[in-house]
Amino acid sequence: MASGDIGCHIGQIKEAEHFGAAAFITKGCIPMPGASGLTRKSRIRVDLMKNGLKGLAGFRRLGLEQAENLISDAKKEVKIPVGANIFVMLPTEEEKEIVTAAARKLCRRGADFIELDTTGNLPVHFGETGDSEETGEYFSEDMARKYPQFVYETIKAVKEAVDVPVLGKVAYENINVPALISAMEEAEVDIIDIGNAGMGVMPGIMDIYNPDKMRGDFVSADKILSLCLTGNALRRFSQAYIIRAAKSVRTPILGCGGIMGWRHIIEAIMCGASATSICTAFVIRGFEIIRRMKEGLIRFMEEKGYDSIAEFRGLFVDKVALAPGEIRVFDVVARVDREKCNGCGLCAKPAHCGLSERAIKIMNNRAVIDETQCLGCETCASICPETAITMVKKE
Repeated sequence: MASGDIGCHIGQIKEAEHFGAAAFITKGCIPMPGASGLTRKSRIRVDLMKNGLKGLAGFRRLGLEQAENLISDAKKEVKIPVGANIFVMLPTEEEKEIVTAAARKLCRRGADFIELDTTGNLPVHFGETGDSEETGEYFSEDMARKYPQFVYETIKAVKEAVDVPVLGKVAYENINVPALISAMEEAEVDIIDIGNAGMGVMPGIMDIYNPDKMRGDFVSADKILSLCLTGNALRRFSQAYIIRAAKSVRTPILGCGGIMGWRHIIEAIMCGASATSICTAFVIRGFEIIRRMKEGLIRFMEEKGYDSIAEFRGLFVDKVALAPGEIRVFDVVARVDREKCNGCGLCAKPAHCGLSERAIKIMNNRAVIDETQCLGCETCASICPETAITMVKKE
């Protein structure tokens, strides 16, 4: 279970265990006393059709004492591992000491692992640790430069202070994800959690004919927090970042973000994750969907003849390049089957077509290709409704 509003009280942990959760991460803890983020209230509106959220106006955070009590209660009542998420915000020595002390206290209460959440390094800092509700506080360039080293030092300090596994969590919109991932691995973090709510406007909330209103408006709040993308809309971002991490680190990856069903679990594992964590799906459907996810995963493995998850982990990784320079490009040209072509003209529309002039023209109601101008980009072949265009390698 990923850290979120699904991890604020003991009843949620017990219910997750009942339906088969393997482990549970409690809601994010801000160990700094008096932080404004500790007083917020959850406001969530769900879009069942899009399998995501259409409105979000707040989320709860736990204070240190709340997190300690929750961990203590959980260890008395459940058998699954229960970990504590701790926010790692501003890159200061004081913050490192506060986080390390909090990790030590939570482990004394029985935390089976610690997850250090580096959400603090966002392009927009959400004002969680300030003494006001102001937002839009941007990290200074100096702070951004210091943050990966700060994360490295904090992980090292926490690992020395506790004798349980330490996870590092990376938000997709962190200023420098590769640098943070590298810092985490260099600090010998046990698992890297790739996932968090992404920055973006929730799909379908804007109405251009009624700009004074947003679809998904709340009765209990005056604004929607549009900087928080979850559910189906987030999955493509999360998969890309899982692949990105899998290509650069050897540390096991916990994949999170947009996992709404068993197929998405398999996709995340094929992108390089060793395991997955889930949040929004449970916000919408409840913990009972764990059973359906397990059934689908087992059925898929039986159908494909997989004996273990390791057999299909990372199958997509080598199929995706992070830069054009990694790709070997073949010299090809487009060819038209004049019997199939109906002269609709779609292939002649792409604006990038041709070296110095368009490679495709419509002549006598048929597409004609100038091979000397053809880029071999395959766009025309992919959009032809009659499959009249094919790509062939040059001799």
